[in-house]
Amino acid sequence: MMKKTLLSGIISLLLGINLAIAQEENTNSKVSVDYSVDFVSRYLWRGLLFNGNPNIQPTISLTAGDFSFGSWASYGVSQNYAEVDLFATYTKGNFSVTLFDYYNEDETDLAAVDYFHWKRKTTGHMLEGTIAWAGTEKFPLSITAAVFFYGNDRDANLDQNYSTYLELGYPVKIGNYNFDLFLGGTLNEGLYHTDPNIVNVGFKTTKEIEFSDKFKLPVSATFVVNPAKEDVFFVVGITL
Repeated sequence: MMKKTLLSGIISLLLGINLAIAQEENTNSKVSVDYSVDFVSRYLWRGLLFNGNPNIQPTISLTAGDFSFGSWASYGVSQNYAEVDLFATYTKGNFSVTLFDYYNEDETDLAAVDYFHWKRKTTGHMLEGTIAWAGTEKFPLSITAAVFFYGNDRDANLDQNYSTYLELGYPVKIGNYNFDLFLGGTLNEGLYHTDPNIVNVGFKTTKEIEFSDKFKLPVSATFVVNPAKEDVFFVVGITL
């Protein structure tokens, strides 16, 4: 019941995006483009290891007012792995709602999968709705809720798992270092685990290494434990 209620709420919010955008004033119509590249020691997401080798992760986004859309990807360096995702986000204040399309490409056999194939029981796409609260300056607790609702999140009978993920985040400062603490779990059997459980606990910190007055390189370190699977990870990344 909880996952159905959460899914209904996310879908309602997504359907309201176009109306909200149409009501935006002209002062919010400025368009900006942002892009970056991350190099990570391994591809870890929500406590799940998708690729144990170094990955290159480019992203590009276009923002107009409170609406943004773009693409994020991850490519294995020494082992074949290719993921290309799309996203569209509407943000109002500290609140945001996002529609994600996750897709893996088989680059060893490009004819094996069809990017434009969208039949629910056989498509390689995974659609997810996410709602997030970024917290406030006085109480910076962030909350994220996400549900896969279409595509390649299926059980043995090809029915949707509706894999659900909830995460709490909180920033703390120790000395001169800022740490982002996080605690994430799933509410049902599906992508993350075979039952409701905690799957993503840890922290992330970023330090800028200064090479000159004009060049600083952000280096991140992330420590993650997945209690449900009894796994532990340490990931290092740099951002350009």
